[in-house]
Amino acid sequence: MILNHFKLKYKKSLYLIPFFFTFANAMLGLLAVFKTLNSEFITAAYCILLATFCDCLDGRLARKFNTTTMLGMELDSLCDAISFCVAPVVLLYSWEVQEFGNLGLMGLMIYLCAGLLRLARFNLISDSSDKFIVGLPTTVAAFFITCLVLCENSIPEKLANILLQKSVLLTVVFFIAFLMISKIQFPSFKQSNLIVFPIVSFILIGILGGYSFLLLIPSVYIFAGFSKGCYFGAKRLASSSRAKIKQKFV
Repeated sequence: MILNHFKLKYKKSLYLIPFFFTFANAMLGLLAVFKTLNSEFITAAYCILLATFCDCLDGRLARKFNTTTMLGMELDSLCDAISFCVAPVVLLYSWEVQEFGNLGLMGLMIYLCAGLLRLARFNLISDSSDKFIVGLPTTVAAFFITCLVLCENSIPEKLANILLQKSVLLTVVFFIAFLMISKIQFPSFKQSNLIVFPIVSFILIGILGGYSFLLLIPSVYIFAGFSKGCYFGAKRLASSSRAKIKQKFV
């Protein structure tokens, strides 16, 4: 009886560990908003990066301890909405986009809606055994946006001037929003318990070696997924065209 009591108590304590990282994700997102409002953009960017780390951990810990629940999944999405949808939008607006007028505001609204739609859709079609996920994860999107802010003073001045042009920056925002709601498949690392350690390593190396290195991480992931999506999309289009041509001659 006493042994069973301790086992039950131990299992309940395991439930709390993933929830700790889930709530830490939300708190870091809120802190990023507060820091942004105080014009502390670098600190806000750090908060979002740490939130991505917490987001990587909570789901893996829940699966590791066999404590996954529908409540945890819904709560994770709500916290992600704060850290990876609202916080990056507020950061982008205060950092640069507020100078772009109504067009910039519209771009951020589209980004926000795309992120929220991505999170809602993920809960409906997600499967922990999937090797691929549909649409760019909001975590990666926020990571990329945050790296843009961090890289402002570490990349060559000419490149920074090009990147911060109204048309270029808004094109990037629209493109990331499109990828989040697209049907392009991106690699999923749910089954890999080692993915957290490279993320931490990359963040540390990026901070020590220059912020521009950090931008390579989400850029490679986005480029690889987008290239694969374009390839298979073109392949399906070519196959459909050949089928239509064949029907005409039958």
